[in-house]
Amino acid sequence: MITRESDKALRYINQLDEARCNGRWQDVPELARKVEKHAPHRKCLALSARAEVQVSGQSSQRPTTASSTSSSLPSLIPPLLSAIEAETAYAQDAFQATTCLGWIHWALDEPSLAIVRLPRDISAAVQGLSDSGAALQDWTKVCIVKAAYLKGTDPERNESSAEAFHTYSSILPYLSYLPSLTSVAPQFRLWTERLLIRLCLLWGGPGASRDPTSMDDGLRIFRVWDRLWEGRATAADTEQGSRTARRLVWRAYYDLLSSVVQRDPSTTYSVEASEKRALATLEPSQYGNTPASRLQLRAELNRVEVTYESLLLQETHFPKASERNEEIESWVEAVISNWRVLCGPGWRDEELGEGGKEAVARGVLDILYRAATKTFHSTQILRYLFTVHASLAEFDLAFKAYNSYVEIVTRTKDRAEKSGEEDTALDDDDTILRTAAEAIRLLCRFGNRKEAGKAIDISKNIQKWLRQQSPASAQKRDDYVKDIQAATETALSPEAMAVAYRAIGISQAHWARLTYDIASRPTLQAQAAQSFRKALEPSGAEAQQLETLYCLGLLLAETRDTAGAIRVVKQALTSSPHAGRPSSTYSRERRLISLWHLLALLLSARSEFDTASEACEAALDQFGEPTHLFGNLDEPHQFHNGYSNHIPSHSVEEKVQQFQYGGLVDQMEPFEREGIIQLKLTQLALVEALEGSNAAVDGSDELLALYARLFGAARQQTHPSSLPPPRGATSSVRSSIFGRHSTKSAQRNESNTTSLPRTSTTSGPPENPPAPAIQITDEHGGTNGHHHHSVFRHKGHHDQDIQRGTGSLKLKKKSTGSLRERDDEASAEPPPDLSAQQGVQGRSAAQDGEVADEFVRSSAADPIGGLQRPTVESPERPLRPIAHNVPRHAQPLPVRHARQPPRQDTRLPTPLPLAGYSSPDPRFPSAQERRHKISLLIKVWLFIAGLYTRAAMFDDASGAVDEAFKLADGFELELAHESSSSRAFADKGWGGGQSVEQLWADVWTQRGELALAQTSPHHALDCFEKALAHYPHHPAATVGLSNILLDVYCQKVPAEPSETAVAAIPSASASPSLTPTTFVPIPPSPPPEQQPSASSSNSSSPEELNRLAARDRAYGLLSSLTKLGSGWDYTEAWFALARAYEEGGQIEKAKEILWWCVELEDTRPIRSWHSVGMGGYVL
Repeated sequence: MITRESDKALRYINQLDEARCNGRWQDVPELARKVEKHAPHRKCLALSARAEVQVSGQSSQRPTTASSTSSSLPSLIPPLLSAIEAETAYAQDAFQATTCLGWIHWALDEPSLAIVRLPRDISAAVQGLSDSGAALQDWTKVCIVKAAYLKGTDPERNESSAEAFHTYSSILPYLSYLPSLTSVAPQFRLWTERLLIRLCLLWGGPGASRDPTSMDDGLRIFRVWDRLWEGRATAADTEQGSRTARRLVWRAYYDLLSSVVQRDPSTTYSVEASEKRALATLEPSQYGNTPASRLQLRAELNRVEVTYESLLLQETHFPKASERNEEIESWVEAVISNWRVLCGPGWRDEELGEGGKEAVARGVLDILYRAATKTFHSTQILRYLFTVHASLAEFDLAFKAYNSYVEIVTRTKDRAEKSGEEDTALDDDDTILRTAAEAIRLLCRFGNRKEAGKAIDISKNIQKWLRQQSPASAQKRDDYVKDIQAATETALSPEAMAVAYRAIGISQAHWARLTYDIASRPTLQAQAAQSFRKALEPSGAEAQQLETLYCLGLLLAETRDTAGAIRVVKQALTSSPHAGRPSSTYSRERRLISLWHLLALLLSARSEFDTASEACEAALDQFGEPTHLFGNLDEPHQFHNGYSNHIPSHSVEEKVQQFQYGGLVDQMEPFEREGIIQLKLTQLALVEALEGSNAAVDGSDELLALYARLFGAARQQTHPSSLPPPRGATSSVRSSIFGRHSTKSAQRNESNTTSLPRTSTTSGPPENPPAPAIQITDEHGGTNGHHHHSVFRHKGHHDQDIQRGTGSLKLKKKSTGSLRERDDEASAEPPPDLSAQQGVQGRSAAQDGEVADEFVRSSAADPIGGLQRPTVESPERPLRPIAHNVPRHAQPLPVRHARQPPRQDTRLPTPLPLAGYSSPDPRFPSAQERRHKISLLIKVWLFIAGLYTRAAMFDDASGAVDEAFKLADGFELELAHESSSSRAFADKGWGGGQSVEQLWADVWTQRGELALAQTSPHHALDCFEKALAHYPHHPAATVGLSNILLDVYCQKVPAEPSETAVAAIPSASASPSLTPTTFVPIPPSPPPEQQPSASSSNSSSPEELNRLAARDRAYGLLSSLTKLGSGWDYTEAWFALARAYEEGGQIEKAKEILWWCVELEDTRPIRSWHSVGMGGYVL
């Protein structure tokens, strides 16, 4: 029967409960006396309170292993037993006394008796107390947790982990039921923390055997711990052991979340109801349709990561020089493992919250630098700093970390070789060689000539490490006492050995492309081939064979071993995929694209064009349906091999809008997507070889549509202009290619012969009156041209895709190509005049189908073809003046502006998004990605221009060159706003794309080729001169200029253009200074016996001196080019050099070079070998 308590008794009972919960044990005896005085029927409560004071004091003063005979605690047991049996009215008092009794036995190191005294089922006891009707006292809540903890310690001591885990976890429903764990009493926190520590460590601590199917149970346990940790400021226990245990719990929590990250979060991660409500508050516009589980997982992982790292750094001291901080290194390893997954192909930027993958990588860098403050010369941390910095395209910082890594590794290995003692703190040999191989891969794939030289130095280090004697491990010393040292190579795993030798071969083959030393090139190529074959030898390295076979096949192709290269490539294509190799969707098929492309070029080198075309188709057929590769379309277009047969849109922007991005191409890195573009270019080149240029021209729209799908619209970040964009600024893809009547249409109807013009002996100019020269002004009032920014003469290697592949001598054949079907009414445009230009400012961009309107700074109308064609100007012109050089009233009003000058829009341009790709390649800044996109689009336009030129559709070719010109001009202006250094225009930086100077050289070279096709050699010479002013060793420009100079020497072309020819060139009046009047010879000159004597030179006429100077300059240009990596296998350069020798009277030398030309032509592909791999020899 429950007796009604007096107010004073209730007050003292509550004070006693509060003192016990707060651990104020010095106040408990007095409060217990007052409770006993004012509520004598609560004897059990007062007795258990006094007993707890003694147990608490003894537990804090003596170890738990002390003998029970030396303690006064056993005397407390009989009174408590009697009180428990007598207590029938107050169940909570009896439960508290029972828990106190179990605590006494636990303190006396009698765990079996403690289990007997405590309730058999804690959860049932809790349920019984709740059903009694009285609210649970705070100390009763403490006793519930304490009883579960005391009951679980004995089976845990006896290694009965399952029983202990069951006992501990029986309290979880009660803890989860509590509304908050942040403001609980100190004693409740103390015992709850002790229980949760044991429970968490049993589930996921060191040595625990986790059940992957019980991820949800583990998450519930650790989330209760997380709730309790929020009020950690009032934690009572600050002992070192408790701090270590807390840190281990957080590490176990992090490891659990890491396991979820490594698996599919959608199947192994659950979000609780409270967390779902929190996620519902997120902005939908910020995360779109991202699954809530991934956002929550990332947020939870980050929270645990921050907490554990702070505890680890606070409680870890800097080690001695001879020690390792293993917990720090283990932590770093776990962070990097998660980074690889989160920044891999399985996660998108929007699934990682604000900042996406870049923010994750930046956070990892911060962790690595903080971890470095708690370690001494950790090669692991330096290695990961190199890896993560490289993933963010911070190559300078990455290779600073790598240099420090190599310095430590070299010193340590040298010391170990001398002493014979192994340094366990150093990375193992497999890891060291893989890191060095990764450095070579980055340098050769994304670097320039300087980086290629560094790759050679790293390969020498690898060869040294392979030969170096390494101490055997302790186990090996026990087994082989007589020979405790062995070469590193003998102790490597097969995969590490394959990676090391492949890296050596890549560095050697890549340097062979770029070296200036002619004699060393064959040696380097032979050494590279030997290294690749060594990489194929180790058994068990099948996972590495695909990349190695690609490297070997490409090297054999470049060294003219076509049969051997075909065998190697076929072996790679027919090899079975490695079952144990982790891969993303279609990862093997994506790598095989380059191998199929290489096979197509090898077959074209044997003039098997039909089979080569089938190889191009097979490269994309391996993906099955085109939608797998390119995603779905809004409209049901017909596709063949992934290329649209008909896309009715007119602009690149409209083509982009037709696609719903969802294909594999959206997971590819930029180099992979460029590989698809290059494959299409090769396919069109094969069509040209089989059916003629007219047939290949029809694929240009497909090519632009493919570019739009892969890279989107290459819009420029605009800068305000005070001049109106003319009609050409809103011209469409279709109108710029198909939308005008070609001036050569009559000639094409008369003959269906397709020629590949190379010299000034091509067909005559179009029968049109000369166009008036129009001075063009840019947004600053200067002439619409450009100037070269080179501060040094380039000697580097240059990609020859456009220059080489379009003019193979063996492909000069007649082909009956079908004439182009054109809809004159839909595509033709009447030639506009200047007055008509002022009426177009009201037209919208959508109506005109713009493709590159923002790339146009200014241009003028061409009355011949309706194209906006910039004039030819000097590359040495001064900087653009700020003031306009024409009255502003003489210009039409700008589009969509009612006043002049227009108001400036000062908003920042929207940066290009950083897309995530399936490979761990660097995430370049948006500026570098834009360079890559624009360079590739210029290459596409110039390729199209070459098709039109060879099809004798000169107006269309000029339009395509103009599009490339606008892109180069816009990108130059954009770069000028970012950097005023001239070096910025000559340096392409890391990654894909070309420098501004190289882009201008390509554009002017194609203009020169077009002028040659139109039999305008002096205009062509002018263009080639400009190309070489930008890039001194441009192969095609050098050959084109040299051929014209030799024609001048042979008097096939006059040294000075005639007045008629000058009038026929629209830009001649704009830049008369570029018309060469005297040719300056460049050494080396022909041998002395061929040079005129001094007396004859003095008596020679100026015309004769001009001819000799032209021949000497041609010889000097060609001789330099053929010694470079960009020209050593360039047939046109050697052929022109043979002609120079022949003109100089050195017949035997000319014959020798011509035989070399025959050898090159026998194994020459339809396009350059460099077009296969955008990363060189790196697949």
